[in-house]
This record gives sequence, structure tokens and C-alpha cells, in this order.
Amino acid sequence: MAHVPLELRLSLREGSIYYFTERKLTSAQSHFQIVVNDPLTQQVLLLTVVTSKIEKVRYRRRDCLETLVELSPDDLPKILTRPSIVDCNRVIRIGLDEFCGRWIRKEIASFDKDLPASLCNALRKAIHASKIVPDEIKALVARP
Repeated sequence: MAHVPLELRLSLREGSIYYFTERKLTSAQSHFQIVVNDPLTQQVLLLTVVTSKIEKVRYRRRDCLETLVELSPDDLPKILTRPSIVDCNRVIRIGLDEFCGRWIRKEIASFDKDLPASLCNALRKAIHASKIVPDEIKALVARP
């Protein structure tokens, strides 16, 4: 079981928002990422990536628009500065130990605001609608 620093333990839950560079992405840029599971119980984080490249994502997923969730700056004031989108066909899995290590090394920024419950539910629904996300990942995400 991972040792989770108290400050992280208090903020780590479904809907938590973090900002960091993820090695599994093709982009070297940092992105906002949203936790979509219960990481402390499951010992793993499942994250969706927020991007401002709305048209590019819509085009790439034009046959499965129900797996996309759009966010506005009003949804996350002081975090998002422009309209954004989450492609719920792409869920990144990071072990809790690895995440804690990166947190301790200050590679990850966190925010004191969580995603609103209605948008957490929209992410759940979109993940479960995906034909790309494996069933073993869906099993760790609560049903909408």
C-alpha cells in the first residue's frame, strides 16, 4: 500500500484536478488531468486529459461524440482560461506509488477546486459509452 502524504490524501478523490506532464501522452506539454475513480481505495489513479483543441478532438472522434465532454472556463474558474474538451476514450492509468513520488518531487500541481458533480457524472457516462476503453478500466469507474 502506497504511503500517501496527508496533503495529497486530503485532495485525492474523483473529480480532483491536477496539472502535470504525462509521459504516456504524445505531447510534451503539461495538461490538466481529472481523476475519474477512487484512487485511495483502488491504489491506482485513472485520469482523463483536458485539452483546448476542441475541433481536433471532435474530428478525431466524430463517430463517437457521446464519449466527449466539453468544459468551459465557467465550469472551473481560475483553472480553465478557454473552452476545453475531454476525450473519454483515453483514460490514463498511473499507480498510486508513482503518482505520490511525482507529487513529492513537486512535478504535479493541484487545485483546491474539484470538478462539479454533474461533470464528474458526464465523464463517467462518456467513459462507459466508449468502445475503446477496456472493461477492466471501466470496472474501476463508478457507473453514472
